[in-house]
Amino acid sequence: MPIPFVTFKPAEYHRGKDCYVSFYVTDPVTNKLVRRKVKVNHVRKVTERDRYAKMLCHQINEKLFAGWNPLMERAGCRAVSLSDAVNKFLAAKEKTCRAATMRSYSSFCRVFIQYAADTGLANGYCMLVGHAHLLAFLEWCADVSDLSNRSWNNYAGFLYTLFDFFKQRGYCNDNPAKDLPRRRVDRKQRTVIQKSDRAVIRSYFEERCPRYVSVMMLCYQLFIRPKEICMLRIADIDFDNRMLRIRSTVAKNHNERLLGIPDVLMEYFEGLKEYPATYYIYADRNTYAPGQKMMSPTRIAEKWKEMRDELKLPESYQFYSLKDTGITEMLEAGVPAKYVKELADHHSLEMTERYTHRSEAKKILEWNRLEF
Repeated sequence: MPIPFVTFKPAEYHRGKDCYVSFYVTDPVTNKLVRRKVKVNHVRKVTERDRYAKMLCHQINEKLFAGWNPLMERAGCRAVSLSDAVNKFLAAKEKTCRAATMRSYSSFCRVFIQYAADTGLANGYCMLVGHAHLLAFLEWCADVSDLSNRSWNNYAGFLYTLFDFFKQRGYCNDNPAKDLPRRRVDRKQRTVIQKSDRAVIRSYFEERCPRYVSVMMLCYQLFIRPKEICMLRIADIDFDNRMLRIRSTVAKNHNERLLGIPDVLMEYFEGLKEYPATYYIYADRNTYAPGQKMMSPTRIAEKWKEMRDELKLPESYQFYSLKDTGITEMLEAGVPAKYVKELADHHSLEMTERYTHRSEAKKILEWNRLEF
């Protein structure tokens, strides 16, 4: 049901046998304008009654134009339009979110508000938006943009985050996005890279782009994520103590951490001393030389794919497979999972322990001496 652009009618004074002030507001349940009356007959003198009624009209109208709705108050919600609420959401997130996250929020909100404007929802109250409206939006996105199942789930997650913000601010009583259906998504297929294949991959890049080898080592040995790699500056390297600092503004989980730099990786870093400390370690999208402008993380994946296609390696060998491989081999070597968790900057120990299945399966195979 479209939400009306007119959400109230100003207060007016009615004189007669029954003197009262009346105004109209939107009923949040029926989405229709309903009249509210305030009787003023209790004021005996006509002149005082007229003066009181005019003053009352002025006060009510000031509140109405400021967004007040007594029916909303009764429902326990603030009278805020959907478009205004979305703008408040973006303004709040801009203060706390990283630039990439903010771009995602802005992109989603732009699509959502355009749909809301086309369907008449944008200028209506937040509390009037229900589960059916949000489901219709997702289905519209699926039809128009041919959303994948993963994107559908991402959009549903965005809606939950958006309306959870509204609920916390008192714009709605409940979160209508909490029961939106999710679609099945196949798990990403990434496999551990065999040692023989790693040697081939290393030789490939040592011949064509030597600096990319250090990019791979940062992921394989220190478990640094591609985006974090691109945000590293030369100032983050402590050459004397052979340490690498991952700043909280760089880390995905906002946890600052210090990592020891292995000897083989330190050899690549020694040549960085001649550059300004403010330079990004990797800036040039072709040579991966340092520079003032940060390189896009997508370039790491693109260069990896070029190599994989040329060497005809399986698609399950993804750049992030280097991190999977390093974590798996470290656990197989007997390093306690809690230490691997800290190095990998995992949110929980359970996330790290997912990598233990392969090593445990190998141990069981060694113990298994059953004969049929």
